[in-house]
Amino acid sequence: MARARAKKRKTQRSRSSARAWRKWVIPAVVVFFILALVVPTVLPGLIGNPAPASSSALPTEDMGESQQRSVLEVGAAAPDFSLEDTEGGTVSLDSLAGKPVVVAFFAPWCPHCQDEAPRLNEIHAQYGDRVHIVSISATPYGKDYPADRRHITAGDIEWFQKEYDVTYPLLFDPSLQVASAYQIASFPTTYLLDSDHKVVEVFEGGRPVADFQQVLDRILGE
Repeated sequence: MARARAKKRKTQRSRSSARAWRKWVIPAVVVFFILALVVPTVLPGLIGNPAPASSSALPTEDMGESQQRSVLEVGAAAPDFSLEDTEGGTVSLDSLAGKPVVVAFFAPWCPHCQDEAPRLNEIHAQYGDRVHIVSISATPYGKDYPADRRHITAGDIEWFQKEYDVTYPLLFDPSLQVASAYQIASFPTTYLLDSDHKVVEVFEGGRPVADFQQVLDRILGE
């Protein structure tokens, strides 16, 4: 009898353990599968679409409606600009008439823009006076962002020119009016214009020299 009672108690304990296991594990499995379905769908919407891997996003606190992710369409007339360069002169798009133009928007703190500078130097050396290249600042912050949120100055542009041996003109857009007109949302963003200053191609993010060559040769008919 004692053995029978002990066996019965053991069976009851096993059944209780099984019920407890089902009570907690089954809901946990259900929750896991719900998360697996929901997170991949909802999370991208919460964090937004990331910028390309070879570009740096515009600081989100400075993104107005005109600066949301969008670019001028191919075939559109490029907006004119008139900005001061590092030598104290003024460069306008109208002054570059008659030749294709590479308009590269950059931030001095952007590592992808820093990587792009030698490639633009190479393009500048290869095409010489057949193609104009200008690079325009498109950030509210100086070279030490994000550690330092000091407002950008002409000194940051001069630093970039010296640090990366830039051979093409760097233009300073402190008000970001030109960046807004060109709908810049990440760095670097580069517009390749034909001799009539119509948009032929837009590069969002850094590109190899071969990509520039392919478009410029097409514009030049080579």
